[in-house]
Amino acid sequence: MATLQILTIAFLIIIVLLSVVIGSRAHQKEKEITQRRVKQLQLSNRADRVEQHIRGLKDINTDTIATDVLYDFYLDTLRELLQYSDDPEKIEVRIATAEEGRNNDPVPFNPEPEPFSFQEKSNYKERLTKLAKMLLYLRRKGRISNTHYQACYEYLRWLNLWIQLNRQMVQANKNFAGGDMRVAQTLYGVILSHIKSDATERPEKNTLKNFVTDRMKQILSPKIEAMKASDNPEEVLSELLHNLEIPKNS
Repeated sequence: MATLQILTIAFLIIIVLLSVVIGSRAHQKEKEITQRRVKQLQLSNRADRVEQHIRGLKDINTDTIATDVLYDFYLDTLRELLQYSDDPEKIEVRIATAEEGRNNDPVPFNPEPEPFSFQEKSNYKERLTKLAKMLLYLRRKGRISNTHYQACYEYLRWLNLWIQLNRQMVQANKNFAGGDMRVAQTLYGVILSHIKSDATERPEKNTLKNFVTDRMKQILSPKIEAMKASDNPEEVLSELLHNLEIPKNS
């Protein structure tokens, strides 16, 4: 009888131990699954966020200086996500698409742009603000050098200026093409003033400055020729200075 009790107790102890071991393993397994899902969600959200930045620049991106950084981070994130994803084929497609998109050339800078609506301008400014924060995050993580970060930031400042000048450029070009040189001249003058007062140094800015200056020369050239041929050049000069809104004693 005593032997039976001992065996029963031993059997119960074994069952308890097995239950503890199995329960511990199940808990560990559940914990690993939860951690995997959390990591998967984090990487997926990060990849989506960077992809949105890349898409957000697509229509106005004239330089790969910022998108190269974004593509590096995006592809690294996707490759890490590949280890945690339940659908690796889908991630592989995203990787292939990103690698292909990275090889696409940026849009050429066009000083005769299409007009942006108020909503489009607001969206672009919001995207540039978020992108600036993303680049700062990458800088703090050591993924880009300070020099590269400063160059990217300069580029974003230029894009922001270009978006601000959109309405004036569209209207100035429209008036120039329509022959309303007086209004075109005034608008080009405003644009030139904005360009000169902005400290940003970018090739696109120099191209824009040369374009506006050339348009101003085209507008003023007939007036200068008329002044040279006039019997009363002072009168023509006075009108020219008045149109330019420049004091005669300047």
